[in-house]
Amino acid sequence: MDKENINLLVVGPGAIGTAVATPLAANNIYVRILGKERHKEFFSKKKMVYNSSKGKLEGKVVGVTIDDLQDEKEWKPDAILITLKASSTIEVINQLEQIYDPEVPIVSLQNGLIAEEIAKESHFKKVIACVVGFNVKLVDIGIAEQTSEGDLVIGRIGKEKEVKSEDVPDFIPKVLEFVAPTKVSDNIISDVWMKLMINSTINPICAIGDMPLGEIARTKAAIYLSLWNWKEMVDVAKALGLKLNPFQGVLFAEVLYVYDIISFGIAKNVLKRIVAPHKNAIVSMLQDIRNGKTTEIDYLNGKVYEIGSKLGVKMPTNEMLIKTIKEIEKGNKKPGKGLLNKLFRESILSK
Repeated sequence: MDKENINLLVVGPGAIGTAVATPLAANNIYVRILGKERHKEFFSKKKMVYNSSKGKLEGKVVGVTIDDLQDEKEWKPDAILITLKASSTIEVINQLEQIYDPEVPIVSLQNGLIAEEIAKESHFKKVIACVVGFNVKLVDIGIAEQTSEGDLVIGRIGKEKEVKSEDVPDFIPKVLEFVAPTKVSDNIISDVWMKLMINSTINPICAIGDMPLGEIARTKAAIYLSLWNWKEMVDVAKALGLKLNPFQGVLFAEVLYVYDIISFGIAKNVLKRIVAPHKNAIVSMLQDIRNGKTTEIDYLNGKVYEIGSKLGVKMPTNEMLIKTIKEIEKGNKKPGKGLLNKLFRESILSK
């Protein structure tokens, strides 16, 4: 399939949506981006802009609303790329089901386990999960900035079990290469879980501490809470029988698994090396807190906690992080290093 003949629908004009749609459009791929009326009006006048690590990209996309798609059912996308927050996804998927054939591939470029939910709950038969290894922030409507580098890992997910890499349509990894280096995985569930565990550690701790990612490795409370939380989530993955793939071929789950003083020292040094390239990145949960938005805590830590509870895995650190983020969302607690230190002291006393 020639790129000039590919039609893509990107759902969600946020940070990831802009980071995905712009390089595609810049490489002459026809992209419609699903948003609200204000997005449609904006993109009718201006191009998308993505300040990537490799330079500035601009691309012309077509903004549409769900009503537009319903009125133009003769237009069929070759794939639908989902970049929404998990909390909004199923509602939009239900609307898209009324418009598009079950054979249209769905690519979920999202945090958490939402791709599995799409595969189980929707009529779409070709659901592809994607682990996004880079960080992006939204500067303004249609303008995004890359804050750290990374690749994409994709793989098919079936309703009952995952399927093989050859079941991913060939054109999808090819077009995603315009966004970032793309690998097709035969064990995408493992890749998704590894990224879920990373996000469920760095996101709440950076949000509670009101600090960029690099501060995790320089703050005693953050280091301890990160490693305690990581151990709990690895225990859940083990209880599920998952064999966790190393993240981007570098981070092995066992390296951060603390069981004695020696393993703690190793994990502490590894954590410092991991966050160093992303030291200035502001994680999405902290961006949400600063912008007064609801976070995705329920779809990250909440999902892991839900699964762990059913399996009998004790997760006191994870539970504490969830409760604290919810208190911050309500305005009952103020994020900062003081709050992070308080949680650390409480955790020490409870152990």
